[in-house]
Order: sequence, then structure tokens, then C-alpha cells
Amino acid sequence: MSRRLILMRHAKQTGLAVRDHDRPLTDGGRDDAYGVGERLACAGAIPDRVLSSTALRCQQTWEAVASGLGSAIEIDLDLALYNASSHDLLHALLAVDDDVQSLLLLAHNPGISMLGRELSTARESDLDVLRAGFAPATTAHFEIDGTWSTISARTARLVRFTSVART
Repeated sequence: MSRRLILMRHAKQTGLAVRDHDRPLTDGGRDDAYGVGERLACAGAIPDRVLSSTALRCQQTWEAVASGLGSAIEIDLDLALYNASSHDLLHALLAVDDDVQSLLLLAHNPGISMLGRELSTARESDLDVLRAGFAPATTAHFEIDGTWSTISARTARLVRFTSVART
């Protein structure tokens, strides 16, 4: 059975906050995230579950994406995903319940872009697409063959990559 994984980097955040964890999105970042939601809805790529970092910018990104989707999907927040390494992000994916068919993982660079590259190492053409990295509000869609607990470069195939380059 094929599953869908959407990796997403949070949208553009401001540099203004007492703590990094509390940085909010810019207005442009909110617009970009809303646009991601609209594109997901048009593509029929609506996740069953969202797993996200607890950072304010990730929570606000999901709020805008969900608004663009026109769907109220509950977000599962995990402090361990805040500035997590690709290894830690993969570990979170390995623990996802098998009843989840479509998952959106919302996190930070460099971990999210490194995870995308690691899942693409079995296919040079997929890896070439991801070498540029993840700008804010970028998504990478993968088809996963098998269960979440067996996810690897051998079971993942990149099917879409969308980058929103905003300066």
C-alpha cells in the first residue's frame, strides 16, 4: 500500500522575538503558506495528519496552510522537532501509526531539506531536484511504499517539489 509524505519547511518568519522559538511569520510568509494550502487542495493532497515543530512559525504556517486548504486538520506538535536533525525527523516518521495514509511533516532547515535529500538518494533524478534546498514554504511530496516503520530511500519516491522563493 502506498502512502504520501509531504515534507514542508515553515514559511518566512520575522527576526523579531525574544526567543528563536517565538518568531512569528511575516505577512508574506502567511500569504505563501496560504498558497501552499490552496495548491495542496487543488492537487488533492490533503494530509490525514500533520506532525509539526512547536515553534510559533510552524504553528502559524500550519494555520495558514489549513486555511488555504479549507480544511481543519488537527496538528500534532512535538518539541523534539524544533530544529531537529534529519535523523530525528526520520525517527519521528518511523513512529507514525500505520492507519495514517497521508502525513505532512512541518519543520525547520537544515533538518527538513537534509531528510528530503536522504529519502532521495536511491534516485539521482530526485536528488538533483532537491539539491537546491528548501526555501521557506517549500514542499516535497513523496510516495512511500510500505509502512511508516520501513521508510527509507528504497521505499520513497519524489513526486512533486514546489519552492516559493520570496526575498
